[in-house]
Amino acid sequence: MNDYEEGRKRGRSLLVVEGEHEKDRLFWLILRCFPEIEIDEGNIWVYHTNIYILYDDIVREYGEDWFEYREDIDLPFVISKKQEIENVCYKSDFTNIVLVFDYERHDPNFTEAKIMSMQQTFTDSTDMGMLYINYPMIESYQHLKNLPDSEYINRTVSASINAGAIYKNTVKKNSVIAPMVDYPHRLEDLLSNRFVIDNPVIRMKCCERILALNSVGDIETEVECIINNIMDSKKALTAKYQLIDWIHKQHYAEHGLTYWQYMRNVLRKIAVYNILKADYIQNETKNTDEDDNSYRRHYENIDFLNILNIQNELSRDRQNGYIWVLNTCIMYIAEYNFRLIEQEKGDNQ
Repeated sequence: MNDYEEGRKRGRSLLVVEGEHEKDRLFWLILRCFPEIEIDEGNIWVYHTNIYILYDDIVREYGEDWFEYREDIDLPFVISKKQEIENVCYKSDFTNIVLVFDYERHDPNFTEAKIMSMQQTFTDSTDMGMLYINYPMIESYQHLKNLPDSEYINRTVSASINAGAIYKNTVKKNSVIAPMVDYPHRLEDLLSNRFVIDNPVIRMKCCERILALNSVGDIETEVECIINNIMDSKKALTAKYQLIDWIHKQHYAEHGLTYWQYMRNVLRKIAVYNILKADYIQNETKNTDEDDNSYRRHYENIDFLNILNIQNELSRDRQNGYIWVLNTCIMYIAEYNFRLIEQEKGDNQ
């Protein structure tokens, strides 16, 4: 957090996310795969509750009529004050403010008026902030069954889902993306828990070297070099073959890419899928072009307020309605710099 004895520092980006998954999984990965995106991990604030509670916090600070009177909302102030951060922050401390929250129609505090007012208010990252709403939840970025997944553009969930855990389990069972995202964390857990590498520095270096492999040509020798002298010979033999198996299952090295390069391409694909789907939700026209210029045109046509309005209409009937599966926060990569989602080396995986 800020050290105000040195004066306030403007020029930073603030990312406010709903939960730990956004910070510790998705944006942790995005920032590793796209080092061009300059957000300090210390400026990723986890709000620990949903957008409807945030709405109520704004009401407490600015009054019931805050939306009607177009109040100038200072979200860093509202959030840092609520979380009792030692040094209260203000929006003037930040150049860009990004908000990432779930739609969560099943939440008892949900009203269309609340979420519409939030989407209408937070439209500019350089002012009060830019709001990205994920439908139905953050896990939608993982809701691809294959790569490519031609059915993603049609994927919906029933409006009758009344608990986030149900959707999370659905995604986990069917996702080709979830194991890729979890891989670095599972790798560290494996080295820590099964092979008892207790020294965190040694364990981290080991993980980084495994994630940096970009060839399977002499993988046995490479893995042996990585784990040599950090565990006894019996454990090392078991570890070697398990690690080789895991590396093969993740496919990055066989494509001549490190894990980070491979996942950069995967994240780019996820962003493109969601850009095309957002445009389809609005216009009901499926994209047949497959070039960066067409992707840019589709992105520039996206209207998040229009999408929210459509989602609200389609999901009002809780028994027969549905919600389009759509992840909007992955599009922040394109918003930051559209060139980051253009075709790159190894993008034919």
